[in-house]
Amino acid sequence: MTPPEKDWFSDGKEAARKLKLDLGIDTRKDVIEGHPESADGVLEKDSRYLALESGRAAARALLEQMNTDNELDEGTVNTSISMSRNEDSTVKKTSDDRDEPSRRDHFDFPSNKSHCMTICMVPPSTAYSAWSQLTSARKACRDPGFYRWPPHVNLLYPFLEPLFHIDGTLERASAEEKKQEVRVQFMNEVTKHLSNAAKQCRPFHVNLDSFGCFGGKSRGVLWADPKSTYSSMESSAEKVDPLIHLQNMLEKEFPMCNDQRKQGSFTPHMTISHYANISDAIEAKDELQSSWEPVSFHVSEVYLLQRTGDDGQFKVAATIPLGPSSIVKIHDPPISFPGMPIVEEEWVRLERMLMKNRRKKSFKGKRRKRVE
Repeated sequence: MTPPEKDWFSDGKEAARKLKLDLGIDTRKDVIEGHPESADGVLEKDSRYLALESGRAAARALLEQMNTDNELDEGTVNTSISMSRNEDSTVKKTSDDRDEPSRRDHFDFPSNKSHCMTICMVPPSTAYSAWSQLTSARKACRDPGFYRWPPHVNLLYPFLEPLFHIDGTLERASAEEKKQEVRVQFMNEVTKHLSNAAKQCRPFHVNLDSFGCFGGKSRGVLWADPKSTYSSMESSAEKVDPLIHLQNMLEKEFPMCNDQRKQGSFTPHMTISHYANISDAIEAKDELQSSWEPVSFHVSEVYLLQRTGDDGQFKVAATIPLGPSSIVKIHDPPISFPGMPIVEEEWVRLERMLMKNRRKKSFKGKRRKRVE
């Protein structure tokens, strides 16, 4: 007897429903709002489309919690960091920097936020002392992101990647050609707006001489405090913080990328490592601070970094010089920083897996509390 044909869409719909229940997502029947053919602005989806969209929604919710890896907190921890700073190193802001991002001619190319893209400050490869000390510190502190991330300060993260609207009837070769055209157009627009921001910012100096922590019972992060000034002779107490000004100018060009100060003002920080809890992070901070030699470097450019997949290493997709004559240079294919490891060592992979498992447990705990 021939077994009945399997109904993949029904199975997919049921699997998506169970996943959404497990994630605490509303499973009431989805609707499309504002559909042009609907008299009341709401049109029910057909069952097959509903099954696909239901699965996508559940997957997106899960990925938002897990796919950010060791930089999950980069865009949302600024309030915690500000509270943990010493009183003499509070964030400086000008009245212009406090303004909401301007709605002028900002970037509007069809795109999605992606944790595989970031705009960040990285010590130049010529800053040998900074790279050496930071590399040693990250190794000693067993940083889960040691292979994937250079020492950095995120300015816009997650950043953007292009949306592809490709005709499904196109052959594979034609579809890839169309995607490449979209990528080129996207990068041309991105570089134009990056240049607009960079032209309004001067090169500056960064000094790393102290550390901070944030977290709680289920996580802890140790970070270096990048104090920035326009001159190595100036004090970090000056009115304008160059890193904050730079981030503000970038956000004005890309106002949708506001994660760095979603819960408060932007506070620059350079992650050293992640821990199971704040107590472990504080213990590591005290040990690191006792042996740390202050180091400084000059920043004349920042970078657009990208990686391929969750396990990939961030590489330089574009170099963004600071100053009135800024011309962004695209690197295709992206290039690695000279000081980065060629392969992920086993200890790094194990630390990364431990961190992911901690986050899964933390996410499940938060989900249970929401359900209760």
